[in-house]
Amino acid sequence: MESENCQMPEGKMLQHLGNLRKMIVHNHELDNLSEFVLHELCAGPCFSINKAAYFINNPDFKMLRGVTGYSKQESHMPDAWNNQKQFADNMQNSTFNQKVREYSQNSFDKGSRSEKYMIDKLADQLEIDNPEYHVWNLKHANHGLLIYDPSKDEANHLQEHLHDSLHYLGFCPVS
Repeated sequence: MESENCQMPEGKMLQHLGNLRKMIVHNHELDNLSEFVLHELCAGPCFSINKAAYFINNPDFKMLRGVTGYSKQESHMPDAWNNQKQFADNMQNSTFNQKVREYSQNSFDKGSRSEKYMIDKLADQLEIDNPEYHVWNLKHANHGLLIYDPSKDEANHLQEHLHDSLHYLGFCPVS
């Protein structure tokens, strides 16, 4: 069944996401694994995202910390997994990624007004146009936060599958 907003059949997209699980297991030792996973989700065949910023919200330590950022304008790696050194260098030189990684502030309470305020503030600081976001549970009572700018023609399809796919980031070490 062909999704009207996706370039490929849904089954092929799910196969692609299944392969992503394999890549996470095979590359579990990478310190910057979350960069590879976020890149794959954003630049992959169906999740066409212009910009995305991934944060971990730790309520126990009252800290919101940037983990990795993806910008379509700064990312030109069609096969990051097979060019890991080049990809790592590219991400290290990415202005957007560095801006996200340098972010460390007070946390927010999930589901509260402070959550929406913090997300609006972050989106503005990171110059993310038309921001959408997802907050999900991670291990150790932390929360993942993804603020992203979907491509205009992808917005509806993203909502269907992106939230579930974000749990892959929970398997990545935070460096």
